[in-house]
Amino acid sequence: MGLVIDNHCHISSEVPGRREFSWQQSWLVCMQWAYGPYSPNKGRPPFTRDPSALFPRQGLRYADPEGVYTIAAMDKGGIDMGVMLPEDYDFSWGSHADIGIEEKHEHQYQMIQKYPGRFVHFGGPDPRRPGAKEIFRRAITQYGAKGLKLMPKNGYHPWQDECYELYDVCMEFGLPMSTCTEPNAGGYNWGRFSDPMDLLDVIGDFPDMPLTLLHAGDPLFDYFEKSLFVASGNVNTYIELNFWLKPAAGVEGIMASGPFFGFPPGFGHNLNEEVVVLMLARARDILGAHKITWGIDTHFGAAMRNTGWKVAPWLKGLTQTAAKYGKQFSQDEVDLILGENVARVLKLKEYPEWKMERKYGYTRRDPRPRYR
Repeated sequence: MGLVIDNHCHISSEVPGRREFSWQQSWLVCMQWAYGPYSPNKGRPPFTRDPSALFPRQGLRYADPEGVYTIAAMDKGGIDMGVMLPEDYDFSWGSHADIGIEEKHEHQYQMIQKYPGRFVHFGGPDPRRPGAKEIFRRAITQYGAKGLKLMPKNGYHPWQDECYELYDVCMEFGLPMSTCTEPNAGGYNWGRFSDPMDLLDVIGDFPDMPLTLLHAGDPLFDYFEKSLFVASGNVNTYIELNFWLKPAAGVEGIMASGPFFGFPPGFGHNLNEEVVVLMLARARDILGAHKITWGIDTHFGAAMRNTGWKVAPWLKGLTQTAAKYGKQFSQDEVDLILGENVARVLKLKEYPEWKMERKYGYTRRDPRPRYR
């Protein structure tokens, strides 16, 4: 079996008195806990919870500034390495977090130093942030970032000029980009900017830049289909699956963040193991197993009942599991999905047989089309 790599890992450096995210974001979570989908009655009376009771400790529940809970979960799941992705939500809310994006980059670097061989990390300033290009460059040159993480659901399109400035840096250093395609509901972010189709512009203009569609459109089935379509058109484009896989792996409480929407007739609105196997097989048949990765995409902390590590053991058994539902996966395909694809893209190992002698060799920035 090859490397097992979580391609979507977060570690919060929040400590008492210093929030990782903007106060509005924490308050939104507290409101959902008290009155919304995470409340005992799923948003119906009686309203017995007070959001103010959770607010002081909301971020501390999943904080892991020393990385001990994250490493323990990785060990439990047999996960060799995690790709840490930063989160710069400030521009989504219009107020600054106590811990800024450059400090988050530094904290990720500290995790790499503390746990050699267990992590790599990406830089991820909001492209609209003043000096974003320089912030990203410093993440690479000072803190060893291996790629760029974007979250268009903060309120921008990935084809905007501000983003292209960051792609130029990726091209300069030969680094990949990963971007969210998850349209959160309930006001958490600006979900309409998560459409995978927007990435066709990016692929067309930067065809040599490795690009991963994080989430593969979760929780919208049509966004999953769009993700497969987008990733099918370029040899350097990949998908990452996280919440799509968790119900099959038995991750506790995962359906609290569901349901999943837009499934074909007969599938229902919740995932089960059979549906997940069919989705994986469809992705494999369209893209090839060499373009599929996986991640956990949640925090591990002192007060988090997070069993996301179960995804890795479930994937390890995919050859046997898929056969129960009439699908076949070879061990080589499972190894690619588990981590060899990420290791290849991030150049963590040498893969001489995968070396392509030629590149597209162009970017198309000028003249840019006018979106009016």
